[in-house]
Amino acid sequence: MLDTLDPRFLLSIFMRRFPIFLLTAVLIFSGFAAAAVLLPATYTANARLLVESQQIPTSLVQATVSSAAAERLRVIEQRLMTRENLLEIARQHRVFADRRDLSPSEIVSLMRSSTSFRLANLGGRGGQALIFTVSFSASVGDIAAKVVSEYVTRLLEDNRKLRTERAADTYQFFDQESDRLVRELTAIETEIVEFKRANRDTLPETLGFRTNDLTRVQQRQQLLDREIADLSDRRGKLMDLRARPEALVDLRREPTAAERQLRQLEDRRALRIAILSESHPEIRSIDVRIGALERVIEREEQVRSDASGEQFQAVVTEGMRRIDQELELIDQELEQLEDEMVSLERREAELERSISETPNTQMSLNSLQRDYSNLQGQYGAARAKLAVSATGEQLELTQQAERFEVIEQAQAPETPDKPDRFMILVMGVGGGAGAGLGLIVLLEFLNRAVRRPSDIVSALQQQPLAVIPYIYT
Repeated sequence: MLDTLDPRFLLSIFMRRFPIFLLTAVLIFSGFAAAAVLLPATYTANARLLVESQQIPTSLVQATVSSAAAERLRVIEQRLMTRENLLEIARQHRVFADRRDLSPSEIVSLMRSSTSFRLANLGGRGGQALIFTVSFSASVGDIAAKVVSEYVTRLLEDNRKLRTERAADTYQFFDQESDRLVRELTAIETEIVEFKRANRDTLPETLGFRTNDLTRVQQRQQLLDREIADLSDRRGKLMDLRARPEALVDLRREPTAAERQLRQLEDRRALRIAILSESHPEIRSIDVRIGALERVIEREEQVRSDASGEQFQAVVTEGMRRIDQELELIDQELEQLEDEMVSLERREAELERSISETPNTQMSLNSLQRDYSNLQGQYGAARAKLAVSATGEQLELTQQAERFEVIEQAQAPETPDKPDRFMILVMGVGGGAGAGLGLIVLLEFLNRAVRRPSDIVSALQQQPLAVIPYIYT
């Protein structure tokens, strides 16, 4: 019907359907007007908080609470919007005193829908300048302001408590960590002491002393070997003398003057023959003197051989007694030396074993000392962090760290912000007019009556020769 837009035809349709349009527009506008009048007024109160950075330079004192302010605000918001808090605030400030039929769940839902938190970044350095806005809508402006003030109070208290608790938890953690490391250090110190006590013979710090001791033991063994050999040789000679008593007479007497001169001449000849020949006058003179002394010694020997048998026997008896005494002394000394040699061999074996075990002991001791050094480093780091956390806790207690500052307190609004009655009326006018026009268009689409020549063409699908209009009589 509306395939050809003829203004006069459209105007005639509108005028014919105008009562319907007017009725529809009036009804819809009346509904919007009633809503604008009947909807309760809603007052919204706002409060703004500024996130103030740490007052003391962070280069001097570092706070222990490192979480971002936006994160903490979201955490506090979730804590504030719990069921218990919302019911308590609604009951304390009689937010829904005029609606006693509401259940607790409905009160919580209405409180949450009426509350708004907005976080804005002022674009400060590092994005740290933040403005936090808290809003609440209520039917009474004074109640809205009181609820927002309650929100702000709790928010500030929760922030202070959250920061102090985190600072205290940090300090407590490092305090407990320091105590734990002290206990572990004490335990490993005790273990090192026990290990050194159990392996005192193989400790690496005494390796040099034990090596020198082993060298001294080996040198002493060599010396004892020589002493034992000398004593054994001496004992053998004494045993030979004991088997030949006649040799004791020669051993007991002192050399005569002739024998001493003979030895001197023999020594002198041995020295001079190295540089003089056999035919040299000095050598021949020495040989003549040696021959004369030998004849004198032979005569002395003959005289001694003529001595009485009793004198010889006495000499032999005395000599045998002395030999037996000396053999007894040598045997005692040999026994002592052999005992000492056994002790030295045992000591040598112990030293060699301890020296061979020293690398294993050193590896185990190094492992314990490494663990001790690591624990010492951890303990030093924990103590340093404990000092920092103590300073951070003091910052939080004195409120010298980052904090929230209220820059705009909540005020009771004088005019409601909802509903916008003028906008509702404008929407009613537009909605009524649009609904009326839509109803007219719908009715015309549903009306299949022939009203124009073009309607005949559309209905018959043929071009008529002539069209006679309807004649009113």
